[in-house]
Amino acid sequence: MVDDMNCGMLTKGLVLGLLGAVVLSSGCTTGPSSQITELKNSGFMSLWNTYADCKSTANLAQATSDLTQLRSASQIVEAREGFVLPLPTHLERLVANPTSRVAVDVEAMAAACALHTGELAFSQGQTDIARDLLVSVIKLHKEESSYYVLKAKTLLAKLGHGVNVSFNAR
Repeated sequence: MVDDMNCGMLTKGLVLGLLGAVVLSSGCTTGPSSQITELKNSGFMSLWNTYADCKSTANLAQATSDLTQLRSASQIVEAREGFVLPLPTHLERLVANPTSRVAVDVEAMAAACALHTGELAFSQGQTDIARDLLVSVIKLHKEESSYYVLKAKTLLAKLGHGVNVSFNAR
């Protein structure tokens, strides 16, 4: 009788142990996929590589292409910020907006690339292109007195034509 009880306890313990091992191993495989993380990292790294390429190139066409990619990416990030979760009004105030999943300021990267591209255009005698790029930085950041705006205004003054841009509303 004692042997039957020990055998039953041993069987019960073995079954519980196997069940626990199955639960633990399935829990490890149902977590977030490393492929998803790699995909997110590759998207970020692609963006970062485009930015680094823009800042280091002396080729105006390449810098312009990189700038186009960065500006497109910044518009995609902006579009995600308009996310609206359809909830009843009384619950809406309890829900926070989803956080941005990009670890960097894509608009700042695009502005820095635009400044570099403008400098390249200026150094290669393409003053109209340089002016357009620098004015675009000022327009995109008109509500800020950021480094990018100050740098763009300084470079515009160097163009010799000294563009005076004012965004005062009347």
